[in-house]
Amino acid sequence: MEVRNTVDNTHPIQATCPLCRGPLSETVKTDGDRKLVELKCLVGHCFSPRALLEAHSQVEETVLWSAVVALEEASILVDAVTSQFTPQIAQRLRDQCLLKKRQALDIRTILEHLEPFETESTD
Repeated sequence: MEVRNTVDNTHPIQATCPLCRGPLSETVKTDGDRKLVELKCLVGHCFSPRALLEAHSQVEETVLWSAVVALEEASILVDAVTSQFTPQIAQRLRDQCLLKKRQALDIRTILEHLEPFETESTD
C-alpha cells in the first residue's frame, strides 16, 4: 500500500451548521490531483458539499413552517388573554393579529415556491 502525502487546508466559513447552528469550517484535503472537501461544525456534524446543501434546504422549509405556526398561533393566544386588557389594548392586539395572519399567508406563498438546491447533473 502506497502512502501519499496529503495536504489539509481548513478555514472557517460564514455559515452555520444546519443541525445545531454552530460555526462551520471547510477542510480541503488534497492528495496529488485528488481533492476532498469536508464541512464540519464544532459539535462534529460533518457534511460533504452536497449533503450540506440538502440539509440546509430541509432547514429552510422547517424554519419557515415554524414561522407560519407561530404567526397563526398569535390569534389563539390573543383570544385567550384579551379579556385581561382594556378594550383599547384588546383591539390593538386583534389588529396586530390580522397583520400576523397576512404575514403567515405570505410565508405560505414562499413555501409553495421554495425550491431545494439541485445538486444532481441534469444532462
